[in-house]
Amino acid sequence: MAGNGPRYQFDPATLERNLSGFDDAARRAMIDDLLEELRDRAEAIAAAAGALALEAYALRSCAAICGARALIDLADSLGDKGGSRPGRPQELAKVAKARVAETVRALELWRSGESERKAEEC
Repeated sequence: MAGNGPRYQFDPATLERNLSGFDDAARRAMIDDLLEELRDRAEAIAAAAGALALEAYALRSCAAICGARALIDLADSLGDKGGSRPGRPQELAKVAKARVAETVRALELWRSGESERKAEEC
């Protein structure tokens, strides 16, 4: 199926045909069950989307750490070549190290919150 639309379309006529052999109370009960199932699925989809968003945040943070660590290594190597005089490479390394530390702290907080949520779910 092309496009991003729903995989199954709601068809009131088909639903009416399928429910035509039942009395009104049975129809209402079946429709209530269907609505409850749809609500449950919507909640599950929302929870999965939230989990994916958190994972994406963690992956972006890890990528930032990897990039910053490469930057730190580069700045340190440039600083080594510059001798003992302070300069731009050392400042760059200091800033990059601080950002890595902030990101690591944020990830640790996120992870501790994630494990607390999993413990609550059990």
